[in-house]
Amino acid sequence: MLVLVVIVVLVVSVGGSDGGKDESGGSGPSGTPSASAGKGRITKEMYDRVRTGMTEREVTAITGPCESSAEDEVAGVRGKVLTCRGAAAFSAATFTFSDGRLAAKGQVGLGGDAARKGSMTKEKYDRLRTGMSLAEALAVAGTCEKDSDTDVAGSSATGYTCTSADGLGNASLVFTDGKLTAKAQTGLE
Repeated sequence: MLVLVVIVVLVVSVGGSDGGKDESGGSGPSGTPSASAGKGRITKEMYDRVRTGMTEREVTAITGPCESSAEDEVAGVRGKVLTCRGAAAFSAATFTFSDGRLAAKGQVGLGGDAARKGSMTKEKYDRLRTGMSLAEALAVAGTCEKDSDTDVAGSSATGYTCTSADGLGNASLVFTDGKLTAKAQTGLE
């Protein structure tokens, strides 16, 4: 089960980096202007308002129109992925639905430049240990951006990206049920 949750978080974190293709504005499901009407771009504030368990209609009422980037049924479970292009350059969000309810969400770059200027170092990364609480790990890591949330089969996982000051290195941290369960890094010195 833990492996499934970690895989879903990593897929959601990485998925959607193409930024989607829908640039049209539009109206929400009830015909009223959506949160991004006229822009067709999701912001970090919109993303943060979306919660797992919501229906597609509830999500798009907040985000405005998004592109359906995948749809399938496996073992009787209907899945769908929506990709929303971000308002910030090189940003996007993905929303993964299972049987009509949001099971996972992920984003890249919605936090803008401020989120890309962290203080992660290799020394800090090496001090992070699986089993640490979210608060303990973030106290070591410093500034990190929450980039995914997943609820699968009663287990919840959250992903964070912690960037180095030069923006060239980063660490990815996955917390399952509030504990650090996986970490990876690239380019940290």
